[in-house]
Amino acid sequence: MIKKGLAILTALAAFSCQSAEELKTEQYFAEGYQIYTMNCANCHQADGKGMANLYPPLFGSKIIQDKSAMACIIRNGMKDTIIVNGKPFHRPMPANPKLQELEIAEIITYVNMKWGKDSLYTPIATVTKALENCKEF
Repeated sequence: MIKKGLAILTALAAFSCQSAEELKTEQYFAEGYQIYTMNCANCHQADGKGMANLYPPLFGSKIIQDKSAMACIIRNGMKDTIIVNGKPFHRPMPANPKLQELEIAEIITYVNMKWGKDSLYTPIATVTKALENCKEF
């Protein structure tokens, strides 16, 4: 009886443990939510649907899938008109130079997991490389 109970506990523990990648993904998502709420939600809104004709939605936008572009836009802002779902948005996005690479990776993770089709975190190396090669938006 004790051996059977121990075997069940061992099996449960094996299935309930998360890999390091799963834990990192959850951490980046949770931190990304906090940073997004503080820095992005005022314009893009908590639901990612933007604000009328002023600020573009992230929900349904293809730009969020381009993690390099997202990193550059978050850090350096965006001056160009962007078209989302056939609708132009002309208002510039301010730069966020105070955000660290980790914070940018966490925002990108949150946005892509929430409104994209991504299920993994965005590594800091992806953001670092993108920021080294930014083009102006």
